[in-house]
Amino acid sequence: MASVEPHTAPYENNPFAWDVADENGDLPAEPYNELRFLSKLLFVNYTITSVGGGIASFLLLYLVLFKTLGTLKQYQNMLLICCATDLWYWSVDNFMYMKLGEKDGVLIVQMDGLAGFLNHRYRILTISTYMWTICMVNAMLPVQLYFRYYSLSSTSPMERPGFNYGTLWFKEYPLPPLVFGDVRSNYHKALFLYGGLVISVSHLLSTVIGYKTWCQIRQMHDSYSERTRRLQKQLTNFMIVQVVTPLFISVIPVMTIVIPSFLFIDTGRICLYSALMFSWIPVFNPVITITVIVPFRRFVLGVVTRKRGLVHTGHTKSDSPNPRSATDLVVA
Repeated sequence: MASVEPHTAPYENNPFAWDVADENGDLPAEPYNELRFLSKLLFVNYTITSVGGGIASFLLLYLVLFKTLGTLKQYQNMLLICCATDLWYWSVDNFMYMKLGEKDGVLIVQMDGLAGFLNHRYRILTISTYMWTICMVNAMLPVQLYFRYYSLSSTSPMERPGFNYGTLWFKEYPLPPLVFGDVRSNYHKALFLYGGLVISVSHLLSTVIGYKTWCQIRQMHDSYSERTRRLQKQLTNFMIVQVVTPLFISVIPVMTIVIPSFLFIDTGRICLYSALMFSWIPVFNPVITITVIVPFRRFVLGVVTRKRGLVHTGHTKSDSPNPRSATDLVVA
């Protein structure tokens, strides 16, 4: 077994935490990780979300760029924004591969991805980028809804010098490099407030604009053609799911982190599980979009069942002397 280098004081890669000794003042004789079994489950989860999110996000990008046809074409830019934000979040999340802990008003982040090999300064930059990204993902919701509505209607000083933040992390030896956000610091307090407010207000704004859009569609329903009604129904379903889904994989998890921090509540592993929900954002968003929008769903199902379709080609031709036009397929 490779030798373990103990750290009994702050060092360059971990300037605010060091290994925690037991009651007798001794360090463990060998590496120890309280989350050993859970870490394996986390790795499986991140592998699934990494591969699944990448496939789903790039598939959605392909569909938006090359399969957005007919009357759906006018919404291509809006869908492209969804793709861009999902891909960016997927990249940052996989670069970090993080674990979260929260205790005594301190949010602690461990990065097991490529970001974990960076020095402390660049890990701070990475977590800041992640915060900006998750805010951006949620801030895009009202932007998307307003786009549709419009088209229809026309580093800081330590707060506790000398305190070993490693005592607030899960029992693990040797202690991994960690990043901290202590609400006792005004800077960190502002960061938590900013993240919580942006995400919650964006979701509330999305709900309000979505309701106004729905009212606008109801008023104009009789003036729409049957094809336009089908298209609007698809987009309405898409927007409803886009608003409801982040409530469970983004808004609520963020609130379970921000609110306990200000109340100095020890959430145990709840914070860790909240981080798991964040990793599913790039999986749910593109999959739901592909499922709700009929042309995208039909294309994917067509690719999956192409071999079966070739077997029944002769039967299909005989039963369908008047195939529908490409324009009809856009809104069917």
